[in-house]
Amino acid sequence: MISPRFAANLDWLYAEHAYLDRPAAARADGFSTVELQQPHLHDTTALKAALEGLHVVLINAPAGDWAAGDRGFAALPGREAAFRDTTLRGLDLATRLGAARLHLLSGLADDGADTRATWLANLRWAAEQSTLPLVVEPINRRDMPGYFLHRQAQALALLAELGSPRVQLQLDLYHCRIAEGESASHLARALDLGVLGHVQVAGVAGRHEPAAGEYAADLELLETRGWPGAVGLEYRPRASTSAGLGWLRAAR
Repeated sequence: MISPRFAANLDWLYAEHAYLDRPAAARADGFSTVELQQPHLHDTTALKAALEGLHVVLINAPAGDWAAGDRGFAALPGREAAFRDTTLRGLDLATRLGAARLHLLSGLADDGADTRATWLANLRWAAEQSTLPLVVEPINRRDMPGYFLHRQAQALALLAELGSPRVQLQLDLYHCRIAEGESASHLARALDLGVLGHVQVAGVAGRHEPAAGEYAADLELLETRGWPGAVGLEYRPRASTSAGLGWLRAAR
């Protein structure tokens, strides 16, 4: 079995299988924990049945029309209705799938007074609606140009101003290394502040499987600090998913 600490992202891993067959493929490789990026695109009843026996540690709320350029709405003035609708849909789906937390996307917007105020107001509203932990993620602007939340310091400042223990940081170590140059100090800071809700990894080179030992120091820090959360595997396998899991078994 693969440690429950590691969650297979079923939108990135097992792409060689039909979506509803991916939970079974993950179970066959020893995963007991998964995360889902776009579960709303699939029949909920069938997906719930396929996920039986797996712990869903995270899902994303709907981000809008991805093909048209939507990447969430939290920071977008004038799109508050869309934010509320997608948040409520995400919360309902998280409840139906038994997901542990919900990721709310911030959208494409510059970091200014209006967008910050909108983000804060929207997240305050979302925190009042939810009984689940909510997470927000800085995403590097090389991979997602124009994304509002893109630096760790920016995210931590907004979370501090928000002041809600229900809204936490999703720290993707890949995005962090692309945007900040390294991840260890940012991971330590999030742990020190008690805001770390979820972690993800991918190899910096090509966003494929991490190289052997690439995140050893980060994983050791999580272990040493006794952080109880999961590490999502959000990468693009070079070949088949199963063939590329050697790095993970070596990391246990």
